[in-house]
Amino acid sequence: MADLSVDTGAVRTFAATQDGVAADIAAQGGLDTVSHVAAMTPVFGLIGADFLASFAVAELLHDRDINALSARFGKLGQAAFGSAATYDATDAEFAGGLGNIAGQIGEQA
Repeated sequence: MADLSVDTGAVRTFAATQDGVAADIAAQGGLDTVSHVAAMTPVFGLIGADFLASFAVAELLHDRDINALSARFGKLGQAAFGSAATYDATDAEFAGGLGNIAGQIGEQA
């Protein structure tokens, strides 16, 4: 078995960074498609109705993708926080077990 050392503080820093990225990306979402199309309607008029409909669909899909990307970064941050907690808990449990064994050895000596 190979040695493994995890700096859980660094993992938590990574997790916090991912949460920050998720928030930054989410802030770019929430496009107001209705007002954008309404603002362009006088320019394109009836002739540009097909373009405006396509634009509205594209903007809605873009917004959906932004929200999905934000969610992915958020889940990555949550997973990293969970991993750090699991490493800490496992390390503490193992250290406690070693302490008990060391105490038993000390009693027998």
